[in-house]
Amino acid sequence: MSERGQKGLQPGSLRIDLALAGVVCVATVVLLITAASAQTNYLIFSPENFVDTMKTVGVNVSAVNAALAKQDFPTAKAQLIRSRERLALTITFWRDRKKDDAITILRDALRQMDDLDTLLSASPVDSGAASSLVKQIGANCQACHAAYREQDQSTHAYRFKPGLVQQR
Repeated sequence: MSERGQKGLQPGSLRIDLALAGVVCVATVVLLITAASAQTNYLIFSPENFVDTMKTVGVNVSAVNAALAKQDFPTAKAQLIRSRERLALTITFWRDRKKDDAITILRDALRQMDDLDTLLSASPVDSGAASSLVKQIGANCQACHAAYREQDQSTHAYRFKPGLVQQR
């Protein structure tokens, strides 16, 4: 092989640098296309997930109220943490449906739960302030239910208002 041909294939040569740049560009485009297609129409938080989560939240919030009534603050705090952790997951459901008002209500409820957690961590616990926060959290729950859920009058079970589940 001639001296000229050998120089073109040595590391650091323009020919190899351009070839590597081309491979990197093609790989990047393939990865971006794959990532974009993987994100479309991927159901992250289904209506069934939402219902199951809200049932769990309801049980835990009831336990918070019962523990506060007994002034059992450590139990109230533990149940509150579980409630908050589960409720926070529902943001995906609301984002998927582009419901900014529900997201605002959710964030307010989560902030109030954080405030209640802080109150329950204090010594002594201000039970009056804790009761007030529980009422505010409940008001947020009711606001969201009023906007997006309806209650069966005979069973008292909640269901989505018509059209919400199909919106995506």
